[in-house]
Amino acid sequence: MFEARNISLSAGTKDLLIDASFRVGDRDRVGLVGLNGTGKSTLLRFIDETGTGKTTLCGGQIIRSSDTTIGYLPQEISFDGDLEKTSLGYVLQANHKLNALAAAIEHLQKELDDPSQDHSSETYGRVIEKFSEASHEFERLGGYKMEAEAEKVLAGLGFTASDFRKKVREFSGGWQMRLLIARLLLQKPTLLLLDEPTNHLDIDSLRWLENYMRNYEHSCIVVSHDRFFLDKVTTRTLEINFRTVHEYKGNYSYYEKEKAQRFELMMAKYENDLKKMAHLKAFVDRFRYKATKARQAQSRLRQMQKLEEELQAPEENLSHISFSFPKARPSGKEVLKLENVSKSWPLPDGSAKKVLEHIDLEVMRGDRIAIVGSNGAGKSTFCRIVSGDLEHGGRMTVGHNVSLNYFAQHQTENLDPEKTVLQEMMDAAPNAQSQRTVRDILGCFLFGGDSVEKKTAVLSGGEKSRLSLARILLQASNLLIMDEPTNHLDMRSKEMLIEALEKYDGTLMVVSHDRYFLDSLVNKVIEIRNGALRLYLGGYAEYLEKSEKEAGAEHAAGQKNASTDRAIRKKAPDKKTGGSRDASRLEKKIQELENEQKSCERLMAEPDFYSGAEDETQKIVRRYQELGREIEKLYKAWESAAG
Repeated sequence: MFEARNISLSAGTKDLLIDASFRVGDRDRVGLVGLNGTGKSTLLRFIDETGTGKTTLCGGQIIRSSDTTIGYLPQEISFDGDLEKTSLGYVLQANHKLNALAAAIEHLQKELDDPSQDHSSETYGRVIEKFSEASHEFERLGGYKMEAEAEKVLAGLGFTASDFRKKVREFSGGWQMRLLIARLLLQKPTLLLLDEPTNHLDIDSLRWLENYMRNYEHSCIVVSHDRFFLDKVTTRTLEINFRTVHEYKGNYSYYEKEKAQRFELMMAKYENDLKKMAHLKAFVDRFRYKATKARQAQSRLRQMQKLEEELQAPEENLSHISFSFPKARPSGKEVLKLENVSKSWPLPDGSAKKVLEHIDLEVMRGDRIAIVGSNGAGKSTFCRIVSGDLEHGGRMTVGHNVSLNYFAQHQTENLDPEKTVLQEMMDAAPNAQSQRTVRDILGCFLFGGDSVEKKTAVLSGGEKSRLSLARILLQASNLLIMDEPTNHLDMRSKEMLIEALEKYDGTLMVVSHDRYFLDSLVNKVIEIRNGALRLYLGGYAEYLEKSEKEAGAEHAAGQKNASTDRAIRKKAPDKKTGGSRDASRLEKKIQELENEQKSCERLMAEPDFYSGAEDETQKIVRRYQELGREIEKLYKAWESAAG
């Protein structure tokens, strides 16, 4: 399907890949990994652009089959020109061929309905023929099922039925990204490129996307910092390292184990080569000026130079770098108590949207709590309330000797634009001991070398978020509240943060859609749904198991109730079932007319249909058009009766 042979890529003056090769075959599900800055996103853009963008193919060959189609989800999107479309309308643009056919059918229908048309003319006959061909092709390609499929995908990604008619501009950037994901999934490209698809998804939509991608009928390449997602979705891993691409024949967990083994072998070879070079250098230094040994010394010198050229140090191993939160005095046994807490947000029409209603909760010392729920459920609002950052109804009591630290999604607003990264960290460090760890912590959060001298004003949103998180790690507390701390971290930074939080001896409350992160840390889960709070004891994996069982039981109960209702209606019909009888009658009528419509279509598809008697031909075409209009009216009546 897609193959890169010995390619060399550059972006500006920076070499990204040198003599790299890899292949993506049919139904391959590939994870693309590597440190930040190695060129993962750039490589995806290059594959999508096929070399027409800012990335230059300096050597090698790109081969792709003639039937390859590419769909690309970038990290940053633009909806210019689409903002006034409805969400459903935007997603339905996915299949360009179906859209073109729908437009053609609409145009041909208008021509057929034009009263000035001469029904006996050859021109009219050709229009009928084109209309029939276009209708058949539209049906063959699944055009009549397209809207239902689009609604199904949108629902899976968290959109409600009322969202389908909202305009694109009414959604936030995260929800607009979901619209683009839905559109790409409906396009069904043979090669799907996804750059951080999980960044704007809540856990429910994330799990839906996982299941969808596991059954995806074509190939995909995924860049993600969500290792659970990579483990569930991918079956191969490509790593960009040392400006080339290394292949691992398994998912992310397989890659981690295999990479560790390769690192040990590479380290052993590297150390052995260093020893060889040292011995060769010693020989050359000792004998290069002795006439009897000069030839041997020159030979050893050439060997040493060749080894130097081929010498490759393993990727820097930062597993020895770790950090711990400064210790604070322990809090009392009861850290927080919420009684009848409620919160509403005012709406433009003067009404109020209830986010949290009558919440009761006790947080005890040593609790490590995950806060989960769909986007918009109120997770961030809850964090702001318990951190004391937001007024609310009800009562909240803070326990004895509680010292709180809060990492919010808007934490970057507290950075001084005139200070450098290093200055911000040094100012946040409470003592000399903390100051000595500043550079190590910055390195863990991807600030190395000269980047620590950047002013915060010029940092990207992701860099500001990482800096704000790094500052939190310098401050002592015994209650830590974190709202999406992993959003802009790579795998290595995330592992270091997990290690630090595992050693943290205070109380932790954390919002995150990263399931590996939560599974590593928490012993309780709070689920916020429909303004209510529910507490689950146990880790995140146990919560998932319990919630899935509950959802299955609810579905089974719903099915049972529906069956019971149908049986009751069947046994004891009364006046209230008049609507149901009407709906059934309309369904039968619709079925009859659709069968007749199919008979007309079969006749119109016959090769000699248009060479027959004109009166008979026109009669069938007119009947076909009448049937379409009648069916449309009956469907509207059926919706009213069924509703």
